[in-house]
Amino acid sequence: MTEPEAVQTALDHALRLSLANPEGAVATYIPELGSVDPDRTSAAVVLNSGQVITAGEVAEHRFTLQSAAKLIVLCGALEELGADCVFSAVGSEPSGESFSSIARLDSRGPQAANPMVNSGAITLCGLIEGQAEERIAWIERWATKLCGVRVGVNARVQASERRTGDRNRSIAYLLRSNGSLSGSVDDVLDAYFALCSLDVSVVEAAHVGCVLANGGVAPSGERVVSVDNARRVVSLMASCGMYDESGTYMMKTGLPAKSGVSGVIVASAVAAGGIAVCSPRLNKRGGSVRGHVILEHLSEALGWHFATQTPA
Repeated sequence: MTEPEAVQTALDHALRLSLANPEGAVATYIPELGSVDPDRTSAAVVLNSGQVITAGEVAEHRFTLQSAAKLIVLCGALEELGADCVFSAVGSEPSGESFSSIARLDSRGPQAANPMVNSGAITLCGLIEGQAEERIAWIERWATKLCGVRVGVNARVQASERRTGDRNRSIAYLLRSNGSLSGSVDDVLDAYFALCSLDVSVVEAAHVGCVLANGGVAPSGERVVSVDNARRVVSLMASCGMYDESGTYMMKTGLPAKSGVSGVIVASAVAAGGIAVCSPRLNKRGGSVRGHVILEHLSEALGWHFATQTPA
């Protein structure tokens, strides 16, 4: 069911349900993320027709994409470098580990398990040509294509990421030591920290989900990603996008998604539209507690679980 009125009703109810849940805590290992209002919550649906439906503190709520931005570097790399290049550099299987795991990379390397974990996205940032400034410009260009508006980097979050990013430095040096990363580690990490610090609203984030839900075509009618690459990305969202809770999440919602520790989740209701929710209270696996509530309700209320859709 994709009638805008039904979506608005379901989204409003989902927001109310989520606000009643006080569980979870903000991420504190990146200081700028730890300073946000833990109760700020917003949600948006961008239908394939282009209609935008919102609920919550949408106008006031901006945030950084964090790991949800891995969708951006993956789409851009697939389009410009090709699937063979991307999947010779990273794998495509769930890791079964934390998104920032070093142990898995060391014990089962040399490749990152998939593009949705930190090691995978760092590897893809290493495939972008140029120095740090050129890599960051490339990331901003692809973010603008996928979000539908000009997107930039939040400098304060980027600085906070850089100052506290020792685990990601460890990952990058391990990747370089096993031959999966070449060139300047500092330049690659500057690009990766900028990627995580892309500053958006839920409407802009939902636009990414809509492009992927619509086979790579934006609501404007512009083709942003090829059909094959949209299919690849959505499949990886379904299997790997929610880290080590991907299976449980997918069983409950049937909505391929990618989470980030700012509290954002970007999801695709295939053939219907894109969804984004952001609320910074996280569960123990780094997923937004209220975001999960919203997505589970939307899936049930609108029949968006992939396993309940009936063929045309």
